Amino acid sequence: MGAFVGLILAGLSAGDGLAGGAEAEQPPAPVQMFDASGRPIGNGGRTALSKVKVTGRVLDAETGQGLPYFYLITGTQDRERTGFEWAAKARTAGANGAFAVTLTKERLAPAVLIEAKGYLPQCSGPIRGLETNLTFLLKKGGGPAGIVLTPEGRPAAGRTVYGSRLKDLIYLTGPKLTPTNATTGVRSTVTDAAGRFSFAPDLEDFAVVVADEAGFAQVRVKDLRASPEVRLQPWARVEGTLKIGAEPGTNETVRLADAFAPETYYPRSFPPYAISVETTTDAAGRFVFPRVPPGDVKVFHAPKLGRGEARLVPITQITNLTLKAGEARETTLGGQGRPVAGRVVMKNFDRPIDWQDQVFWVESLSPAPPDCPNFDAGSNEFHAALKAARNAEEKEAAQARYLEEQDRVSRQMGAYYASPAGRQYWFSKRRYVLRFAQDGSFRIDDVPGGKYVLTIDPRELVEKRGQRQSPIIAMCRQEIEVPDSPGGRSDTPVDLGVINMLAPLHPGDPAPDFAVKTVEGQTVKLSDYKGKYVLLDFWATWSAPSVAEMPDLKETYAAFASNPRFTMIGLNLDTDLASARAFSSENQTGWTQGFLGKWSESEVPNRYGIESIPFVMLIDPNGRVLMTDMHGRTIKSAVHVALTARE
Repeated sequence: MGAFVGLILAGLSAGDGLAGGAEAEQPPAPVQMFDASGRPIGNGGRTALSKVKVTGRVLDAETGQGLPYFYLITGTQDRERTGFEWAAKARTAGANGAFAVTLTKERLAPAVLIEAKGYLPQCSGPIRGLETNLTFLLKKGGGPAGIVLTPEGRPAAGRTVYGSRLKDLIYLTGPKLTPTNATTGVRSTVTDAAGRFSFAPDLEDFAVVVADEAGFAQVRVKDLRASPEVRLQPWARVEGTLKIGAEPGTNETVRLADAFAPETYYPRSFPPYAISVETTTDAAGRFVFPRVPPGDVKVFHAPKLGRGEARLVPITQITNLTLKAGEARETTLGGQGRPVAGRVVMKNFDRPIDWQDQVFWVESLSPAPPDCPNFDAGSNEFHAALKAARNAEEKEAAQARYLEEQDRVSRQMGAYYASPAGRQYWFSKRRYVLRFAQDGSFRIDDVPGGKYVLTIDPRELVEKRGQRQSPIIAMCRQEIEVPDSPGGRSDTPVDLGVINMLAPLHPGDPAPDFAVKTVEGQTVKLSDYKGKYVLLDFWATWSAPSVAEMPDLKETYAAFASNPRFTMIGLNLDTDLASARAFSSENQTGWTQGFLGKWSESEVPNRYGIESIPFVMLIDPNGRVLMTDMHGRTIKSAVHVALTARE
């Protein structure tokens, strides 16, 4: 086996990689495909650098006169293409209403930001061309400003006001939830005797936050412009009891955090602040949080797992609460449903697994309601437009339309999750943590009736060069159903029995046989191909890396399809057959495509120890694994060496 690996390495040519990390444009592939951004895939993903010459004028919007002084900052679109990353150190002074700058254009478009004292900043937006002339018409104005009032409506003097931009986060920590630990870049100021405050303008101003003894307030900047008042709301209070089965959960950790639904704070993906506070239950299982912001919060049990070295924060028995200002709420965590038990047996792995120092869970199965907005239609339209695009300009136009559609759907989602139906769906999701013994047996306390997905993905905790790493050993996802409990709870557990898991196969291991339907409805068996080299590809259309691997797979198939000692089998993990069949047909994959369906419902990935996709492996004529986790040009090189190596 070692000799074969040596042949594989020898078979890789110098052209399989770039020397010294130099940027270079790759030659075209025999089959060209594109990723979600329109960039060619299958040949290293390199993009040639281009120089962009930008000239422009900076004028007063009212007078049309050039500004005598201003500042220019360069940047690029962020990876999500929803905003920009600005190079603060690249802030340069400009004068006499004109500028000229040369930018570097890579995969992400460059941009220019103009700032001037007494004016609102202005962004150029993504710059697409290689020579661009811009005109900035700056309007006079200031940044976020207002007046902080006490709950009684009096001016609140001497209060700290925090300003959060799009990517800033303010931490509310400790029993009093004071914002003492803010991320770099968060601005703050103190109100004057009349309760007034103001900030310099910033392109990405999003919200202001105040948290002190009198109360809490957060106001978005767009709302602050309509009404300058920031009225503090009295803190709410949450207390309750933790139960584990029929007994009180004594000396256990209960945590409180902010709760929010998707796109609630669009274009941010999270609120401008984050709550981090915990308490310990008493002998009766009681806990209390005396200071809680009004709004949506979640309270949950954070059970003690393992030795504590991994600093785990397990989350179980989540209860979501919507609190009014000054409200006192009583709640109970746990004590409902029934236990779930089982035992994991790991095969093909000869080292001990520290089951108690890792977190595994079951999550409620919550299919999205039919009226819940999603990005599927826009994504499909985008990929179709990319396929039909004839040049770079048409690809960029498709990208622009896609971003506009994402923006539209994101706003729809935010509105949906703000509705009663959307809130009920999102906040009904539940999660329960597994408590493991060192022998692999586990128990989950107090699981209400319903359908769940069990996820177990043990990792090997190792130290390398002073850093702790955690490569995954194996992955198990399976659906389970917990029956309702008479009277609300039961001590009779749901016994899942023995869950056999298989660590990823290594060269020399026998490849498990399988018999699955193809996308065309036929049956494909691995054992039918004994005597041949078999290239297996676990993939899905929803996996961007899987799609990116297709050009190399197509090139491999084109090179060796006529060899009687070789075959290829794809094993698709899409949730629906139509997607797999359509992709295979449109991209003319050619080789046999087996359909496994939803990952959690198929045994084949678990039997092969597949933790992520794409996963490409080569099996020898005797049915044993020859090479695993192959990518890019290594795939074709490995098959070539295998077919030409002497027996």
